Amino acid sequence: MGRSWDVPDAIATAAGLRPDDEWWAEPTRDGVVVRSDSLRKVYVEATGRCNLQCAMCPRTAWAAGSDHMTADCYAQLLSGLPDAEPDRVTLTFGGYGEPTIHPQFLDMVERARQAMRRVEIITNGTTMSDELATRLASLGVAQVTVSVDGGDAPSFAAMRGTDRGPVVDALARLREQSRHARSRMSIGVACVATRQTVASLPALIATAQRLKLDFVSISNVVPHTREMADDALFAHAGQVSNMSPETWRPRLTVGRFDLSDATRPLLDALLRQLPIVPPPALDRGEWHNRCGFARDGVVAVSWDGRVTPCLSLLYSHAEYLGGREKTVRSFDVGHIERAPLRAIWRDPQFRALRVRLREFDMSPCLACGGCFISETNEGDCFGTPFPACSECLWAQGIVVCP
Repeated sequence: MGRSWDVPDAIATAAGLRPDDEWWAEPTRDGVVVRSDSLRKVYVEATGRCNLQCAMCPRTAWAAGSDHMTADCYAQLLSGLPDAEPDRVTLTFGGYGEPTIHPQFLDMVERARQAMRRVEIITNGTTMSDELATRLASLGVAQVTVSVDGGDAPSFAAMRGTDRGPVVDALARLREQSRHARSRMSIGVACVATRQTVASLPALIATAQRLKLDFVSISNVVPHTREMADDALFAHAGQVSNMSPETWRPRLTVGRFDLSDATRPLLDALLRQLPIVPPPALDRGEWHNRCGFARDGVVAVSWDGRVTPCLSLLYSHAEYLGGREKTVRSFDVGHIERAPLRAIWRDPQFRALRVRLREFDMSPCLACGGCFISETNEGDCFGTPFPACSECLWAQGIVVCP
């Protein structure tokens, strides 16, 4: 890791580095890439509460308390952010609660925009009135993601326990307001794919096309119960996820071609022979063993002010992987009421953790099936200290965040 004045000006400019940025370099097949090690995104858990009880929600799997973030806590979060150009730092109101039920939610968004921070929102859409959609657009919110877990009413109701219709109406409402906003507001959906919902997801994509949405994000479920593990869709992908692509036999190289009725048999054969998505023909092995939180300058802040390196470590919880139970312990790197976020980000221990996560020299526990050492994330057989992220589903491209 170095500082931007060690990098030629042209490279520093292309990499988006500022004079006071720390940076790191990464060798790739296309050459050496220089990246800034600056804080760029904060997941803000405005509240630990929610107005739904969804089947796949991890909130049912832990004993942590839940409440709204206080005004003082949020003020310290905002004041502790690093100085930056407008919209260089994103505040994503999400986490594990429903942000829009916070009594001061709109005030929080407005204050973030006044502080020239880019704002994203992840919501279940059930509270998205015309007035709220209009206000979000007028405040210059950059992106709204609505969780829609199912492409039809039965699938959605099985996962979320409520009617799908009002949520689809909320998407249409947001899309209409985005059309009239002075600055573009990207609108999309996020869903969790399970055995119960996967057959309905083509219909969800069709809905997104009809509404002219900007994106669809499809993730696997984080299995917090044995029943949820049985409903998961990544058993084979998990087994080979953190093995090097060079070890796959046979390794197929396929050129780009149209997706059509003529090519569908080939694609089906590739997916049957290679139990992994994406297949190596479409990927250079860059989707696995990669901590996107550490690489992209991301932290998470809980409703009570704890700062963690990622969403997975925000709360202690159980995960069921390969037929066994694993305890994932939470891991804090600081608290915004004791130190500003900019200081927490540059703390030497947190900096060292990010280096370790970017290198990701950890045991391939998902590939080998795990053992007693991997019953918790406190260590692995490579001697990785806590937190040992060798079985992190996010780092293996199995679970994705919008």
